[in-house]
Amino acid sequence: MISAKLNQVLLGLGAAVLLASSGCHGLSHRSAGGGCDRPVCDVVDGHSDGGEPLCDELNDQTDGCDSLAGWNSHQIVRGRPNRFLDEFGSAFGVVNKLALWDRRADNHQISPQTEREILSYLRRNQLDSVLVRSNQYDPLGEWQRMVDNKRIAAPWKYTVGTYDWLRYTLAPGRLVGGDWYSPFTDTVHLYSDIPSIGLAKAAYAKDVHSRSLPGTYAAGQGAPLLGMWHESLANKEVLNYLKQSGSPAKLKEAERILYPDFAGALGAQVLGFLPYGSIYGRAAGALTGHAYRGITQAGSTVQTARSDTTLTR
Repeated sequence: MISAKLNQVLLGLGAAVLLASSGCHGLSHRSAGGGCDRPVCDVVDGHSDGGEPLCDELNDQTDGCDSLAGWNSHQIVRGRPNRFLDEFGSAFGVVNKLALWDRRADNHQISPQTEREILSYLRRNQLDSVLVRSNQYDPLGEWQRMVDNKRIAAPWKYTVGTYDWLRYTLAPGRLVGGDWYSPFTDTVHLYSDIPSIGLAKAAYAKDVHSRSLPGTYAAGQGAPLLGMWHESLANKEVLNYLKQSGSPAKLKEAERILYPDFAGALGAQVLGFLPYGSIYGRAAGALTGHAYRGITQAGSTVQTARSDTTLTR
């Protein structure tokens, strides 16, 4: 009874936020004031009403539709491009761009190639229930996914999970950016066009799915500093995955991104209690991560050169 009433209250709150912000979002048909007559996300199950595959707003029409309309295209939904929102979000993500030294961070324009890599990882690891929201804001959909998520026990869903949902609702990633996986809704949220970042979030999903008590594990990982444990496991999983199934170039790029990303997140948490500490900590940690990668890469290059010299003698 209590959970049913809480569900109604929060659904009403979510609807109010949606209607006040930009109209329809994930709502279908025509809203009272928004004038929308179709869902924001053109691909929900990979087919149009007539049963034909949809290419959505894919920028690369050459192979994007063919590769996503098959196997697990039902696992991805995309936000409708909005120039004002996306440019604002991209500008807001300047700190992350500088930290990773990559303009694709929080650029709110996810390419089909990045989406395919995430979907391929999910399929290989049989993570069929995970949904990928590619630059999409849908609080109502996320609330319903949390309610329907049977992996997480109700006490965790309606406490920590509700807090997580409220943060997503009131501080939309569509504006503030930040890529993450929510164990409570079983959803990967993408706002950066960087494959290794998305793979790390999908790897966290794999980690949560492997736990006997996923709700307890997820709640613990939300604590400051303690959450860096799952970040470390996810990064290690991605690097191992790319060593086995990716190209050397993809592995090299993942190392370039994941080292400073992890160190930056750690720095932000360590200094987060200070005014602007998260920003300074993110910057200092990212610089440390870049430096560490440069040192280890230089050492690896020297070791390879020595090995080649030995072989030629």
